[in-house]
Amino acid sequence: MSISLELTQMLMQELGPQTPEIDAVLQQDDSNWVLVFEDETSIVVEWADTPARLVLTSSLGRANEDAQLGIYETLLSYNLLWQETGGVRMAIDGPQGEVMMIYDLFDDHLTVADLQTVVLNLTSIAGIWRDYVRKDPRNSSLPPIGNESVHLRA
Repeated sequence: MSISLELTQMLMQELGPQTPEIDAVLQQDDSNWVLVFEDETSIVVEWADTPARLVLTSSLGRANEDAQLGIYETLLSYNLLWQETGGVRMAIDGPQGEVMMIYDLFDDHLTVADLQTVVLNLTSIAGIWRDYVRKDPRNSSLPPIGNESVHLRA
């Protein structure tokens, strides 16, 4: 059994009122929502049916042009560490595009509390990576990889 669209719709209706950090839950269509947080983070939640799952994405901005190669190398290295990162992965939305953080959630027994934990952890991770991607990495440290701040599980 896998996560259904009906369960997802119910969870999204309950998530906003039960999560003070969420300023708004905007439904874009029957299977797509945007969570807007009190900081500058937004997370798109999309229900996908093959295989059935929730795909959560967040834009981290464009990489600093002077340090793109180093940033992109770090993102690729991060993707290789999928066991340490809880399955969070990074991508670039086309040439010179925005860096995107992506997480697939397959839990068919998902509760509002579980989803709340996942989205709040993703928001924290997005903030760390957004700072790294947008700032001059020669003057900032690498985001933590392999410690509790990058894990998502409820």
